[in-house]
Formats: sequence, C-alpha cells, structure tokens
Amino acid sequence: MALVGNIRDFGLSDFLYLVDRGYKTGCLHLNRLDDSASLYFDRGKLITATRNSDRSTVIELLVGKGKLNESEGREALSVYQRNGSHPLSLKLIESNLISHDELQRVLQQHIEESVYILFGWPEGDFRFEQNQRPELTAPIMPVPLPVEHLIMEGVRRIDEWGRIKDRIPNTDMIVKFIDQPGDKAKGINLAADEWRVFARINGKDSLADIARKTNMTDFDVCRIVYGFLTAGLVDVLRQAPPVGIGGRAIPDAPRVKKSLVSRIINRIRGM
Repeated sequence: MALVGNIRDFGLSDFLYLVDRGYKTGCLHLNRLDDSASLYFDRGKLITATRNSDRSTVIELLVGKGKLNESEGREALSVYQRNGSHPLSLKLIESNLISHDELQRVLQQHIEESVYILFGWPEGDFRFEQNQRPELTAPIMPVPLPVEHLIMEGVRRIDEWGRIKDRIPNTDMIVKFIDQPGDKAKGINLAADEWRVFARINGKDSLADIARKTNMTDFDVCRIVYGFLTAGLVDVLRQAPPVGIGGRAIPDAPRVKKSLVSRIINRIRGM
C-alpha cells in the first residue's frame, strides 16, 4: 500500500532522511496546485527526478544542453529502441557518445536543481510507491546520489532564499547597473562565475535570461546578483509580471509540523 500525506505536516528533508535510512526503492510523487514532481530512489539513493514542466528523456536533455547533436540523439535512440533493456544513460556511455563523468555531472546538476526547488514548497500532497521504477529513457544518473547532500544543500538554499527574496522576489526581475556606484563598489574582486553574470547584465535581460545564457542555475544567478545589490553595483527593476506568466517565484521557506512524524516513521519502517 502506498504511503500518503502532505509535506506541510512532514517535511521533505525528513522524508528523504527516512527513505535513505530505510534503504527504500520506489518513487516519491509530489503534487501542489498545477505543479508536480517524481523522485525515484534505488536502495535509499536518488537516481532521477522529474517535474511536470520538464519530463525530458536523457537524449532530449543532452541535446538541449549541447552535449549531443540531434543526429547523434536520433541514432542513439533508434539503436536503443531495437535492443534496449538497460537504462539509456548507460548505453550512451557504452557507445562513447559521452563520458561517464560528464554524463554524471550534467544529469546530477539537472536533477539536483529539480529537487532543491521542492524544498520551498510549504505544502503539497505526497505519495510513496514502493518498488516503482522510472522509464529506462529517463535521465537516470550512472551513480545514484546520496540524499544527505540534497538535504543539507536544500535546507541551506531555503535559508538563503529567505534573505534574497526580499529584494529579488522572482526571476523575471530586470537587473541593471546603477549610474553612480557607491563606496561599497570600490575594490571589488569578482570570481569566475560572478564575472559570467556581470558580463550579461545589460538592463534588458531578466534574471531567468541570464541563468539560461550562462548555463547557471536560478539560485546561483540570484545569489550573485544579490551580492551585487548589497555591494551597490546594480539595481533590479521591480516591474515583474504576475508569477506564472514567465518568471519563477523564489520559494517561501516551508513551515514543518512534527505532529505526524512518529506515525510516518513507523509506516515507512513497516513497508
């Protein structure tokens, strides 16, 4: 029987911890308003995650990120469809279309970002289906990901988003240089990623545009721009359209109640 509940009563980090400690295999389905996600685990470790806004196959994901061209993608999928019985991700490595390390890096970054957003959900229905497996064409990581890192980084990001969102409420905000930087802007040394963002600021592109053009995450771009704001280098135009038209809202930190924790723990351990 599936385990069901709501993450306003039982936090996502708590659930991930129990899946890890219980060495569970299956899928955690999450639903909130018009958004949904599915997290697949193998013996307590995450192997892939999908959102309703992005359910790309591994081929579509790699082509979109420029790691395969469309011809290579079509050929690989055609060969796989004739005799594929293992995850397509592994076949791409065996075919020398991408290295093991590069595939792991690309898929892990994509999957981690999909999961970190979920930590900002203040509520949402969940359902854990024991032994449910992803499609073999999904972006399955060659090396499953321990959840400890996801928990620590997800919680850290929520804490940082809480500070950032006061000045950058969503990624539709336009960032521009101010005409006369204050004393805080003097003598600033920028790291490589900060220069990448700095070079894309033109007073026209939104934060989401900058993230896409630099191939960086929303979180990293907003964090860097928040630093520029604090240093007096830039300003953001607060004329964002309603959330849902374009930009992605910065999530509120979830409020977690512990009243159902014991009950959920006993259910998971008994599965």
